[in-house]
Amino acid sequence: DGEFDFVTNVVSVDYLIKPREIFTEMHRVMKPGGVAIMSFSNRCFPNKAISMWVADMSDGPGHCKIVGDYFRFGPEGGWENICSVD
Repeated sequence: DGEFDFVTNVVSVDYLIKPREIFTEMHRVMKPGGVAIMSFSNRCFPNKAISMWVADMSDGPGHCKIVGDYFRFGPEGGWENICSVD
């Protein structure tokens, strides 16, 4: 617990079928004040990505909302200072 300064997920957040469990685990292994970075692109394997992601592949803000919700619905008392950058 609390071993890592940062956690990254590079171009695979759109494939998570159990995001709550993943984000809870990320929070558990990060040091207090650590940083989590999720990156994604406008390309994916549509047959592998979750359906709400591929519903509109040109909806960058919508994809940011999905990822932001993963943080917001994460562990109780969890993530702080959630933001997105384009």
